[in-house]
Amino acid sequence: MEDNKKKVTKNKTEDANKRKTENNKIETKKIAVKKGGAKKKSEEKKIKEKSFSENVKEEKMFSDITKEDNKKKAIKDARRKLNYAKTSDGEEFGRLIKIILIVTVIMVVFYGVTVVVTNKVKEAKDEQSSESQGIQYDNIMVGSMLKINGNFYVLIEDQDDSRISEYDTLKQTIAANPDAPKIFVADLSDSFNSSYLSSESNYESDMTKFRVTGTTLVKIEDHKITETYDSYDEINDKLKELE
Repeated sequence: MEDNKKKVTKNKTEDANKRKTENNKIETKKIAVKKGGAKKKSEEKKIKEKSFSENVKEEKMFSDITKEDNKKKAIKDARRKLNYAKTSDGEEFGRLIKIILIVTVIMVVFYGVTVVVTNKVKEAKDEQSSESQGIQYDNIMVGSMLKINGNFYVLIEDQDDSRISEYDTLKQTIAANPDAPKIFVADLSDSFNSSYLSSESNYESDMTKFRVTGTTLVKIEDHKITETYDSYDEINDKLKELE
């Protein structure tokens, strides 16, 4: 009977130890599970931190690359704008120089043409005036007689002279001779000629000083007065000589 009790006690002890061992194993497993979970969490945290750090690095690197690209682009744009500005300024300056040259050439040409045309017109007028006075008309102004080209005579007539008709007859006879010199007539009664009639004669080739006292025959050679005849006998004899 004691053996049975011992046996029962032994079995109880073994069962208790067995349960205790199983409980210990369970606790160990729990602890291991807990440690594993903590370790896993720690690893996950490290992974997250590493991933975050890598992301931060990548973002920073991308930001740096972006900044560098933006900087290069800004420098490139600035250079392009500078080159464009230089090119534009050069083109504007070139256009300005061309415009100035064109305007200068036009002004020079216009001035040259104006001078040429003006001179031509003046020469034509002077020639026409000389021709009209020297060829087309017998009557001239005393003040313009030295402007006529060639050698000729001018009969300056005082309308109060009673021998005017005699002089005119002789003049017509001379005009009929093609070899005779040209004789023009200046009428002192004309308002343009009246100022040359004076009480004292002056036969200088300066028309501001030239004066006659009455009917006078004047010979002109190359725009100068070379001979004068102021009495009836002198005028009459010279006209007959020219017939």
